[in-house]
Amino acid sequence: MASCKHSENDGNAAQRRIALTVAYLKVACPGIDRSTRIRLVDSILALIDDQYSAMPQRGITDAQAVEMVWRHSQCVLNQKGRCPLLVFGKQLAEEINEFFVEEE
Repeated sequence: MASCKHSENDGNAAQRRIALTVAYLKVACPGIDRSTRIRLVDSILALIDDQYSAMPQRGITDAQAVEMVWRHSQCVLNQKGRCPLLVFGKQLAEEINEFFVEEE
């Protein structure tokens, strides 16, 4: 019996979310027509539910990461004949941030 009540509450919660989103759009965008409002409600709720697939996620490949590190690093030969890796963090961070800047 409790499971039926739970699923009923889930349906009510979904209906409340839709109603609140519609009410918000009526206030925020009073001039839009019904079909536009319905599309916006669907888009807003999809974003909330993390189901919006039109926004591709940009990622970095392992080869790109290696290339960036190599480009911003240097071998410094020390007195013992060893070559510790020196990484230029500021320049590497700038390149990584530039990589992930959204294209317009």
